[in-house]
Amino acid sequence: MAGIIDMVTSFGIDRTRESDLGLDSLLSVLGEHEVERAYTCSLHAVWYTGPQGNDETLRACEAHEVLRPAAVLDPRRYFDQQDEARRCFDRGCSVFRFFPHQQGWPFEFLPFIKICETLAELGARAIVPASAYGEATRVAHLLAHLELPVLLIGGGYANIGELMAVLAEFPTMHCDAHVQDGPFALEGLMERGGEDRVIFGSNSPEREFLAPLLMARHAELTDEQRRGYLHDNALAFLGEGAA
Repeated sequence: MAGIIDMVTSFGIDRTRESDLGLDSLLSVLGEHEVERAYTCSLHAVWYTGPQGNDETLRACEAHEVLRPAAVLDPRRYFDQQDEARRCFDRGCSVFRFFPHQQGWPFEFLPFIKICETLAELGARAIVPASAYGEATRVAHLLAHLELPVLLIGGGYANIGELMAVLAEFPTMHCDAHVQDGPFALEGLMERGGEDRVIFGSNSPEREFLAPLLMARHAELTDEQRRGYLHDNALAFLGEGAA
């Protein structure tokens, strides 16, 4: 049985809460659950120190074999973010995260779209939040013209129908399920959105790793579907194919 690929983790200080989501905490969670690899970013990259925060991410990934970088790009800094994307890509980073809620910019923001065009040219992947009604739809329509695989994260049971529709309509869209807490949520996403389009992301250590893992273990899925959610779908999203 293949291990777990976790596409959504982070480490560092979150300015919006009184907690330190340190690297040691993340590594402890990953080790406890025998995660094969985890894509992560330094939260310092979210708060106005993008290049320095991305360097912190790259250093952590160089030091710990389980980690892979997910660099943060900030469209408010449009003057240098396409170069930052290329710089990180040249250093082995093919996954990039966006934080519009924390940084206060809208999806209908031309710098965001132009940066995503650069990511598509590089052959990279994007991780974008879609927790509120309409966000998944807006992101899909804005980026549909690009051959850019996008992982929509943070969607809950309230907007599960929207996620199903978006995944079914737009081949480049994928989603995680770490806050899906309703009955048959994972099964429904796979049935209506595509069983290869739902990818494991825990958002650890901010959120409890066990919640999405237990959902996968107890969902009414075939062994192949469960392996897909926990491992193989991430490989396909990354362009590596299934093991």
